[in-house]
Amino acid sequence: MKRFILSLLMCIPLFAIAAPKNHPTMFAHRGCWSKNEAKEFVVPENSLPAVAMARKMGYTGIECDVHYTKDKRMVILHDATLNRTMRRASDYSKLDKPVRLADLTFEELRRDYVLESANPEWRTPIPTLEELLAECKKHGIMPMLHSAIMDSYHVAQEMFGDEWICFTGGVEHMQQVRKFSNCIILLAINDGSAEDNIARLEQIGGRCGISTMNYKLYTPEFCKALTERGYIVQASIFPAPHEAIAQRNGISYQLTDFSIMPDHKPIHKGSGKLIAKTQDVTWEWKSNDKLERGGLTLDIEFEGEIEITINNDRKYTLTRDTRGKDIIGDRFFNKAPSVKVTAKQGAHIKKATAKVYAY
Repeated sequence: MKRFILSLLMCIPLFAIAAPKNHPTMFAHRGCWSKNEAKEFVVPENSLPAVAMARKMGYTGIECDVHYTKDKRMVILHDATLNRTMRRASDYSKLDKPVRLADLTFEELRRDYVLESANPEWRTPIPTLEELLAECKKHGIMPMLHSAIMDSYHVAQEMFGDEWICFTGGVEHMQQVRKFSNCIILLAINDGSAEDNIARLEQIGGRCGISTMNYKLYTPEFCKALTERGYIVQASIFPAPHEAIAQRNGISYQLTDFSIMPDHKPIHKGSGKLIAKTQDVTWEWKSNDKLERGGLTLDIEFEGEIEITINNDRKYTLTRDTRGKDIIGDRFFNKAPSVKVTAKQGAHIKKATAKVYAY
């Protein structure tokens, strides 16, 4: 096995290190939330702390979900029920029976329930749409409203002008939004050719694009056909390794639960480098520091098939017929970050660099 050169550089300011380029604009799905080892929310999803954390970790914006209470107040919640993300306010106990948002008045919701969080300070009532948007404005975060409620779009337009994102399905619905806003509109799709979807977007007009959870749709040819016409192509919470593949194939936006790129000038904490042509080997690197919150990016140039494990839980199998480069990023909380790369038989790694950032 060939010898590797491994260097650890501690506490080097980021201004001395160029951030990765040629990657999509990053949006945190339901904000930048996190869970602990017990699978309990620490930073609750769709919460004010999740907005602030998104700013700290360098995301351009956050996606949030808007629904009505029984008395038609707009609040931020993804599920139809409170059970997965909320607890009783009186004793912080779990909800043993389904509690539907649509069955609760706003007063009942705010009085009787709080968001789940291992941090007692963040066990707060569910935010209203206006409260979440105000937090986005405070932190310079662009809101992406996943909503079917027309009133929610009017509130976003009033608070942000045209600098927000409307994210839902239905061309006719989006045409109604375009009558009063030149915001970015992302049409939720599941299928169709590039030309079919371009025809849909032409009916909307202005700044717009598509978003899908169907990672098989985003071939290089599909992405190129839309982006060359000026349309946005968003990958919506693709699993690993498909976020990395979509990035390679030319997406514009990445809506993610875990990916990260160091765009917000975080503190550079260290790096590990493999500099050699390698074949049929495994390269491992681990930081000596456990960080409260951070990001790890792997910049790797290779051909053939490789397996990657980041932070002991995010696994990728990537292939390239000819030599090329991928950038993979993973956010983490309360971990000593690590990366493991295995070149399968016949694969060649030209170089790989792991960088760790504290936020």
